[in-house]
Parts: sequence; structure tokens; C-alpha cells
Amino acid sequence: MMVKAKPRSLEIKAKRLRREGLVPAVIYGPHVEPIHVAVPEAELEDLFRHVTRSTIVEVQVEGGETYHVFLKDIQVDPITERFLHVDFYVPEPGRMLTIPVPVKLVGTARGMKEGGILEHVHEYIEVEGLPHKIPPYFEIDVSDLGLDESILVGDLPWDDELRPIPPLDDPIVTVLAPRVVTIEAAAEEEAAAEEAAAAAEAEEAEAAEGEAEG
Repeated sequence: MMVKAKPRSLEIKAKRLRREGLVPAVIYGPHVEPIHVAVPEAELEDLFRHVTRSTIVEVQVEGGETYHVFLKDIQVDPITERFLHVDFYVPEPGRMLTIPVPVKLVGTARGMKEGGILEHVHEYIEVEGLPHKIPPYFEIDVSDLGLDESILVGDLPWDDELRPIPPLDDPIVTVLAPRVVTIEAAAEEEAAAEEAAAAAEAEEAEAAEGEAEG
């Protein structure tokens, strides 16, 4: 994906840019001095329909260079939901980055047809990797996932240039069998009952102690 940007002067107020359909932004990185630009709001809206935070985006600066960037910070008006400011981060090509990558589930788990409940444990997986190795998302097909089965972090393809931050045995998605849910609910009810009984015993002991003193 590519967006076009125009160099902007800091003397021009952000409100004026927004009235003109432009969003103030900055391009920066370890080896890139901050470059203040303005991006057409319509281009940003289209961009956000197709990319994630871990997608490499090309920003072409009018009269200048084209930068390969990640979306570092996005400020949005909480009322109008219009873009206020965007930070584009230019990574160092040979340096590892740590960034969350979204997980996209496809298919219907076999275990759900048997009454199981699909639990999406990791909607994002934080990874450490070289910029060119970081995917826009992980797509996981859950169609063959049965009851009490999980897909773990370690089941995804990893190498020296892309490593997961969570442990390899962490589940990304799992299908909970109905009995598991029942046992967990029963355990919670039992624990609550035990706490209530302990509190009642404590109150009785305090009352008995007060009567003895009286």
C-alpha cells in the first residue's frame, strides 16, 4: 500500500490543514530526521481499510523520497472519529523490531459443531523480527480444531528472523468442551460458598467472644 504526502510547514496550523482535507503527520526513525508532512484524509481512510499496524506502508513524499514505514501512532478525535495526527516510523533495515501482529481466524472449528466454545486467547501476538519478515497478520484455519484442542504459539512457523515473545506453549485459540465450562463454573460456586462459610464462622466467633467478655 502507498500513500502520498506533501511537505508541510509547522507555521501552518493543524486546524487549517484539516479544513483542507489533510491530516498532519510526521515521518521519523533511527536514521531519519523528522519530516513533517500532510496526507490526504481520504487516502488515510482507504489505507486503514486494508492494513494493520504490522503492515509495511510506502509513503511517497512530494518532491522527495519514498519511505517504507510502520504506523506507529494514530490520534483520532473521540467524537468525530476523524484523524488528528499520524506517526510513520521508518525502521532500520537490519535491526530487529518488537511489534504486535493481529491474528485472523478463518473457518468454523469442528469442536463447535459438537457443542464446544471457541476461545480466542491471543488476538495479537507480539513478535520480534526483521522489518521485512513481519507479516501484516497471522491467518489461522481452525476448521480441524476439535473439543479440548488448541493451536499454540509454537505451531506457527518461526525462524531466527521472526520470533514470538509469548511462550511457545501458549494457546492462541482453543475449543472448550461443555464439561470444562461446567467444571469451572462449579469450582467458582464452590469457592464462593467456602468464602461465605468462612466469613460466617468468623462473625460467630467474634459474637461469642463479645458475649464472653460481657
